[in-house]
Amino acid sequence: MGDSTPDPTQYPPGYAEESNAGRIVGIIAVFHFIALTLVALRVYARLFMVRAFGVDDGLIIVTALLGFGAWICLVVQIQYGLGKHGAVIPIDDRKKFEEITFWKTVFSDGLAMGLLRISMAISLLRLKRDLMWYKWSLYAVMAFVVLYSIQAIVWLFVYCTPFSGWWEFQWMNPFDPRCRDFNIFLDLTYWNISCNIFTDVCLGALPVPIIWNLKMKLRVKLYVIGILNLGYLAVLMGVLKAVFMLTTGGDPDAIFDYWVHFWQNMQLNIGIIAACASFLKPLVGRMLKINSSAGYYPSDQPYSRSGPMGYGGSNAYSRQTGTGRGGGGRTLDDEFEMHAKTGTVVHAQGDTSTAGTRSDHGRDGYGGGGSDNNSEEIILQHPGPAPGIMCTKDFVVEYDSK
Repeated sequence: MGDSTPDPTQYPPGYAEESNAGRIVGIIAVFHFIALTLVALRVYARLFMVRAFGVDDGLIIVTALLGFGAWICLVVQIQYGLGKHGAVIPIDDRKKFEEITFWKTVFSDGLAMGLLRISMAISLLRLKRDLMWYKWSLYAVMAFVVLYSIQAIVWLFVYCTPFSGWWEFQWMNPFDPRCRDFNIFLDLTYWNISCNIFTDVCLGALPVPIIWNLKMKLRVKLYVIGILNLGYLAVLMGVLKAVFMLTTGGDPDAIFDYWVHFWQNMQLNIGIIAACASFLKPLVGRMLKINSSAGYYPSDQPYSRSGPMGYGGSNAYSRQTGTGRGGGGRTLDDEFEMHAKTGTVVHAQGDTSTAGTRSDHGRDGYGGGGSDNNSEEIILQHPGPAPGIMCTKDFVVEYDSK
């Protein structure tokens, strides 16, 4: 490459061979693998267990694929100097490195982060769709995300003339006259980081008062709030990204640790993990003892919406109000929590059985004793225009022998 190739003899021994590429790519790979695993489990739960695949699930898949593309970009950048000292990288390799960085920023930092937050907001809408301030707050957050994401992407393309200046000359001279004022660039960069942090805080904080006031077991309440607030870890990643952008911006050796893009990738992956964790309750609810407080019945015992079949084979269901099913097996929508109910069972009274006298109390069409209203069953899962949180009422099933 002629004069563009640095002379390794002018650097201390081992300097030219030093590389952090393994650490950068390896750590991000671990978190991205976790994120992809949780996305796969979420899709499985939503398609085959809850059977309620929604727009937010589709968006999280696209986000995860964009995140995977960002990780592939890091792998490709290794051959162009990722993790090495900037001074020992040939100029042509550095240009290729910066070109990959540009497109990675567009699709990962610009598009993927926006889709992630929109997906999370759509999911949270199911929590209390009929509460106007909550619904419109989430709509406002989504509109805000769309606007500042578009602004960030457009700015990347208009900052330098032509936009290929990002990898042709801007990295060599941030104040190149073919690019706009570098201070404006810094201001807009911090603006976008602030917007990301603000929306993460909003998405974590908005559902807390609603969940806290639900009648549900404390364990489940803390689980739901904790899962929803995993997003604050992404906030921390955003803060670290801003700090390193402030301290390493314009540093020709910035790609040695690549901190800004390292924390950007971590922020995206942790955001995906946080967005998917709340949808895994159908898979881990029993293990963590956070399933419905309603009783469960052995798989070999006939089950209807009113509870188990009466002893002697009689179906002890005589009257139901609402849209639930009056017979048949227990559906997975009933079995697993975090979906919106579309009907309310008010009362049921059984008929004659050959066994002695028995009275079972349940709730929402479930037999077996339990605790109070089962609010933890109705969060974040039903697709489409769910009615929000509906109050369930106790009913009584009686078996009499005469």
